[in-house]
Amino acid sequence: MLLTFCLCGFLCFGQSNGLVEKDSTNTRAARFHIISQFLKLNPQDKIADIGSGKGSAILRIAEDCPECFFTVEDIDSNSCAKSVYSKKLKNSKTDISHFTFHIGNEKSTTLPEKNYNKVLMFDVMHELSNKAEMLSDIKRILRPDGSLFIEEILVKRKVKKDKDCSFPFLKEEEFKQILKENGWNINREEYTYNSSQNRYIKIFECSVIH
Repeated sequence: MLLTFCLCGFLCFGQSNGLVEKDSTNTRAARFHIISQFLKLNPQDKIADIGSGKGSAILRIAEDCPECFFTVEDIDSNSCAKSVYSKKLKNSKTDISHFTFHIGNEKSTTLPEKNYNKVLMFDVMHELSNKAEMLSDIKRILRPDGSLFIEEILVKRKVKKDKDCSFPFLKEEEFKQILKENGWNINREEYTYNSSQNRYIKIFECSVIH
């Protein structure tokens, strides 16, 4: 799984992921408005965020559903930790007690079976060294009527290694093929950042192919 995750933070995307075009607070706010509308989180949801890292994505998302509870998972206990998240929640309406921290491994989340109706992944897929195993494990933890939501940086042309990340980003057709080969159907997709540069960002809602 190698979820070392470009840990300078997905959401500092203008800096850490090179999306410099119109990089501003307004652009970031617009992206998260799209994400919030796409996810439609509510307090009844059972939500797991896979590869949470230091929480840059999930903490911002949680602001739009302060009554929601989240299970956050990673393989790095130094980043996915209450002390790290608490520092980021200063002056936030989000309650740290709404987060349960869980450490998995490179092939499994080790989370409870059929427990979540919404599983989230932000900027994770290209970094998984065991993609098939992890996508299979997400099927295990997802309820039969649940959805996997993936937001991923994609590229129009492949680069050997990105200067801002230790892992190469995926082309959209490559990303979709990985999902198809591992038994996932894409139900919806939407741009969260559309750029004339090589990189752009999309969010996908996926369900298990039965």
